[in-house]
Amino acid sequence: MIEREVVNIRAGRQVRAAYSVRYLSDVTRGTSPIEAVEFLLDTGPSVLLSCATDWTLKVTEGRWPELPSWCHPAESWAFEEVETIGKPGFSEIVSSSEIHNPVGELCGIRLEFPAAWFTVKSGEALTLDFSPKDR
Repeated sequence: MIEREVVNIRAGRQVRAAYSVRYLSDVTRGTSPIEAVEFLLDTGPSVLLSCATDWTLKVTEGRWPELPSWCHPAESWAFEEVETIGKPGFSEIVSSSEIHNPVGELCGIRLEFPAAWFTVKSGEALTLDFSPKDR
């Protein structure tokens, strides 16, 4: 992995909160899959990470507090807070690294916070993973 700027998700930025976007009508395994995650930054527009149709990671400007434009019908979709992001130890981005698949396409991002690493990977749905740092 190499560090590159991913839109506005870069070292030194403050994250106020993050929200997953879920399709409520697709509750086949007990919980609906995460289709996107939107980061609310200290300044500027929010950043939306979602899966493209080829399972690569799509990085776009978010529309917070509105749902992404592809959420149809809107009443079948909802934001859900990613509880840890924006809290002490999880608000300042220390570093950000892109994750690429074997053919060089963007398929994820790894954010380093003071307390842990937070990884977002694309696929059929997004996966979110927290890896605490050893203290």
